Amino acid sequence: MMRGVLYSVALCGLLIYVVFELQSIYERSLPERVVRIDVYADRIAYRTSSYATPSLLAIGIKAAREAPRKLVLHDCARMGDFETVIGIVREQGHRSFDVELPEDC
Repeated sequence: MMRGVLYSVALCGLLIYVVFELQSIYERSLPERVVRIDVYADRIAYRTSSYATPSLLAIGIKAAREAPRKLVLHDCARMGDFETVIGIVREQGHRSFDVELPEDC
């Protein structure tokens, strides 16, 4: 009886170890997550939230404390807001990021 219980506990421990190893292998195979700010025609997207104005985005960046590594403009009509977003990101102390613009801007 005792031998059966110990055998079951050992198998459960081995199963848990294998699951954690598989998760580790999976996470290493994923590409590195890039934090980005996307400026669309109707909103500004940062991480998991959307903001209507650049001033609201500034609050979101300050609260998240995670530096954006890429700024993307999707609508040329929002170029003014995009320049404001770049200024806000620089004011927060983040200097190293990529900028992506549409070809027709």
